[in-house]
Amino acid sequence: MANGESEDRKVFNYCVSFIDLLGQRNAAKGQGLLPRISSEAEDKAFQKILLDNIGGILELQRDVEEMGSVLSPDPNSPLRESLSDEERIVWDELQRKSVNTQYWSDGFVKYACLGNPEIKCPVNGVFEIFCTAGYFCLLGLVRHRPVRGAIDIAWGAEIRPGELYGPAIIRAYELESEVAQYPRIVIGHEVLRFLETHRSNSGDEPAIRANQEFARRCLDMLVQDDDGYWILHYLGDALQHAATHAHHNNLYQKARTFVVNQIEEHKRLRNSKLAFRYTQLFAYFDAYSPRPEDSQEC
Repeated sequence: MANGESEDRKVFNYCVSFIDLLGQRNAAKGQGLLPRISSEAEDKAFQKILLDNIGGILELQRDVEEMGSVLSPDPNSPLRESLSDEERIVWDELQRKSVNTQYWSDGFVKYACLGNPEIKCPVNGVFEIFCTAGYFCLLGLVRHRPVRGAIDIAWGAEIRPGELYGPAIIRAYELESEVAQYPRIVIGHEVLRFLETHRSNSGDEPAIRANQEFARRCLDMLVQDDDGYWILHYLGDALQHAATHAHHNNLYQKARTFVVNQIEEHKRLRNSKLAFRYTQLFAYFDAYSPRPEDSQEC
């Protein structure tokens, strides 16, 4: 390394989700230096601008932290309490994961280390990433703050704790910025291959079986979109059972209403690009509307 540095960088493969909050460029249009405020009306107007620019980002970050807490293993869960001391050791090893969040401007990156030898069940981290990304894609529509994103796997290095760099970030960003286009989460080829490999592994060891089960659950969360890319199926049964639970129908209806309103708004504005994108999204909602019996599940 430069200047005689010999520090060893730990480089691993990482699963990375890159999530982008849409509409922020329009919110910042026409803004420059901080305005001089000399009246209550001017202050009120600027507070509205401030909310439009950073309100959604702050809300998203708060929700990400809350979701991380929900998905963290409960050391006092009834299941764990029912295990023997030896079984608890195995259980804790399988529950351990290396998942971190890195905030980027108007979005966030969530990543899981796949090569740490201390992590016996790395697919558990991928499962958390899937649940988080899918949940926020649906929740963003409900809150009228849509997001889009992508998930991919490549190598990376944590220069500092919580700061990941390398192709893992770049590949997820490229899929998000060049392929996703509208509120969906695009899945990279390496993610599919990683999950298929773990699902097909055979063996009786607890770690193998746990990775196999999490891989199966992740693959059940995917569906192929019209352009051939695999995407997170956030309206599907698997993600409903993992993340949205009994709230799914209510979230679906609110999100669908927002999508319909966006189609009408962009038609009115003659915004062909966004009108077509939300029409594509509406087709997804139309194809996967909740079944009547879903309201009684979970």
